[in-house]
Amino acid sequence: MEHKIKNVVFDVGNVLIDFCWERHCRRLGYTEDIIQSFGKQMVSSDCWDRLDEGTMEETEAIEEFVRRMPQYEAEIRKFWDTAEGFVEEYPYAAPMMDLLHKKGYKVYLLSNYPLHMYEIHWPTFAFFKKVDGYVVSAVERLKKPDPAIYHCLCDRYGLIPEECLFIDDRMENIEAARQVGMEGICFQSVEQLQKESQIFSEE
Repeated sequence: MEHKIKNVVFDVGNVLIDFCWERHCRRLGYTEDIIQSFGKQMVSSDCWDRLDEGTMEETEAIEEFVRRMPQYEAEIRKFWDTAEGFVEEYPYAAPMMDLLHKKGYKVYLLSNYPLHMYEIHWPTFAFFKKVDGYVVSAVERLKKPDPAIYHCLCDRYGLIPEECLFIDDRMENIEAARQVGMEGICFQSVEQLQKESQIFSEE
């Protein structure tokens, strides 16, 4: 299988970065009740999906979150004003890119990510400077697991799906990648990647 793989395509959230919004809330001094409400009414909401899709502006989403949780208006606005704080790059991410390049693979990103957060977060990631290309859902107005976003990546960079290995933490996204012809591994840990594929072995 692996002799034909030439490109490794990564999801970003919970694979290369920690989406640590709850920890960020605790740093801001928010109670567990607020964090629980944010999880249900904001992070897991239809509005967040629309942010990922690029079909809703961040300012519009914030006003909708305030409408849904008016008692937490100040906390919501502070959360979004400090948006740079709710992701952290995993320390293995950039070295993994270096290893893959050293072994002759091209590296790409394919991520569901809100537009403004992409603009403020991604330039700060060390691994972002090492990739050969990327597709962001909110920019394209396409979202995994829609097969069209996988085709968008391949068409843009001239990739053959059968030569791509896709890494994502959601099984539905892996299944969609396989449907378009890619290999796929549902991410759990770096150690798991190394066990499942020689591509990630340091030997």
